[in-house]
Amino acid sequence: MGDRMRYDVTSPVKGYNGVVGGVTFYRGRAHVDDATHFAAVEYMRRRGYTLTEVREEQPEETPAEDATPEKPKQADSKDTWVAYVVATTDLTEAEAADLTKAELQELANDKEES
Repeated sequence: MGDRMRYDVTSPVKGYNGVVGGVTFYRGRAHVDDATHFAAVEYMRRRGYTLTEVREEQPEETPAEDATPEKPKQADSKDTWVAYVVATTDLTEAEAADLTKAELQELANDKEES
C-alpha cells in the first residue's frame, strides 16, 4: 500500500469521545492513516497523543471485549453516535456525519439485529 502509515492513536484525555483534526475518537482511541490525515497525525505527535504503528500484514492485537465498542445511550451526543457507527460499520466518518442522530441509532439497531 505504498508509503502510507496507519496508527492506533490514544488520546491524552482518557476516555475522550469526539473529533480531533477530522479523526473520530471513541473511548480515547482512534485509527488514522497519515495519507488521509497527515496534518492531524503531525498535530497529535506534538500534543502528547500516543501513536502506535499498525502494520497492514499483522492483525491488530485487540482483546475481544474491546473489538466492539459499547453502544452509546440514546441521549448521548451525535458525535458519540458517529464514532460508534464508524467503529462498527463500513461507513466513513464523513458518511456517518451526514446522517441524523436518529438515522445513526437506527443503523446501529439494524446492525445489532443482524
